Amino acid sequence: GCVVAITGPDTIVIHGVIAAFNFTPPILCNSGSVQFTSTSTSSDSLTAFDWNFGDGATSTSTNPVHFYNSPGIYFPSLKVTTSFGCTDSLLSALPVKVVASPQAQLTQTPDGCTPVTVTFSGSLIVPDTSSVTWQWNFGNGNTSTLINPPAQIYTVAGTYPVNLYVTNSSGCKDTVTTSIHSFPLPNVNAGVDTLICKGTGRTLHATGAVSYTWTPSTGLSCTNCASPVTLPDSVITYTVTGTSIDGCINTDNIIVRVQYPFVMNSSPGDTVCKGSSLTLFASGAYTYVWSPAASLNSTTSATITATPLVSTIYRVIGTDDKNCFSDTAFIPVTVYNIPTVEAGPDKTINVGQTIDLVPVISSDVVDVLWSPTGSIFRSSYPAITVKPRETTTYDVVVKNMGGCTARDNVTVYVICNGANVFIPNTFSPNGDGANDIFYPRGTGLFSIKSARVFNRWGEVVYEKAEFMANDPSAGWNGTYKGKKLNTDVFIYVIEILCDNNTLLVYKGNIALLN
Repeated sequence: GCVVAITGPDTIVIHGVIAAFNFTPPILCNSGSVQFTSTSTSSDSLTAFDWNFGDGATSTSTNPVHFYNSPGIYFPSLKVTTSFGCTDSLLSALPVKVVASPQAQLTQTPDGCTPVTVTFSGSLIVPDTSSVTWQWNFGNGNTSTLINPPAQIYTVAGTYPVNLYVTNSSGCKDTVTTSIHSFPLPNVNAGVDTLICKGTGRTLHATGAVSYTWTPSTGLSCTNCASPVTLPDSVITYTVTGTSIDGCINTDNIIVRVQYPFVMNSSPGDTVCKGSSLTLFASGAYTYVWSPAASLNSTTSATITATPLVSTIYRVIGTDDKNCFSDTAFIPVTVYNIPTVEAGPDKTINVGQTIDLVPVISSDVVDVLWSPTGSIFRSSYPAITVKPRETTTYDVVVKNMGGCTARDNVTVYVICNGANVFIPNTFSPNGDGANDIFYPRGTGLFSIKSARVFNRWGEVVYEKAEFMANDPSAGWNGTYKGKKLNTDVFIYVIEILCDNNTLLVYKGNIALLN
């Protein structure tokens, strides 16, 4: 069971090689270059590389790059040889795929005026058996993965790039680009609303477009121009439609109002007394100008105060608020002088008397009015006759044709001093109808407060109170206690109340004669 090691004279060497390689990329779209890299292993040095790229092309490079120029599936292979002549070959299990990219196209509806709605549609020019994905970018912030995406609206004027990306299952894609033009609407401006004076034309000016159409045609000099002349009869709204160079349209409106003539109202003619003022007015206008200005407190008010010194015709010109029309009125004002009146100096009369009051008046006086009227006895224009019972001041007012007045007054002093009283000193109660009764007489006597008659021994033979003067029935008939008295001299005491409330006391003798 012993083991003995025996050493031979030589070493047995086995030479060999293992072919291996990789490449990148494994897939190409349409054409392209592939990098091949040998990963072969051997204990000997490698002296030869024989590449077959599967499309009929070969190479002896260690790590070649090959360009595939047409779609297809290509299986590359590699044969390697060592310095000892050992060889190995490898056919790749994975092919190089050169895939044709999809060929897409899109259709779209035409460009338009903002806001424009565009419909897009995708299609393949060459059918593709693989699955294809669609990716749209419409340039307005929207995207879609549908072959026929929803219609897109472009609300802002501008040019929008649109991209369609079509990708097959191998990742090969086609990009189709287009653009959408959303044309701006013209900034049509008909101008600001305006006003015209009736009968006067006004030129309108439209801007912002290249051509224009106006409606309605009422009152317009033209309807297909930028600047028609308008002459309507009443307020009207015009619409102008403007068209841009791209054919886009927009509209604007302008209101044309019409100012009509007016009729101004004013004060009628009037009269005024010299030195006095009167109010004049005008209405129906917006502004006023009065003339002549010298006697006016204002020349621009609707209501003014005039103080003319002479007869004047005033003119007022009224203008409307748009300065289109005016109207003129004339107001005659006649100025009258103040009349004059002099009532005369104050007068003094006895109660019960009358007196004439004769005023001195100017020649323009047409009316004379006295007051108070209660004691006027009679009138004889311009004078009056008065019979006052007490002191009275009489006012006299005179008026001329212009209604101008003047006044003065005169006082009539009424006195009661006995001058208007008569008491007889004898009477004969003999029944002959003449001087049969003793009683006080006179004018202006209000009443007899009391009357008494005494005989020489102081006896009261007659007494009467509160009766009227000039009344025989209230007098003394010469009797005492129903008997006629003999001829004698008696004493009387009489209290008389005048119309002006003056009390007079009379004492005296009365002779009774049979």
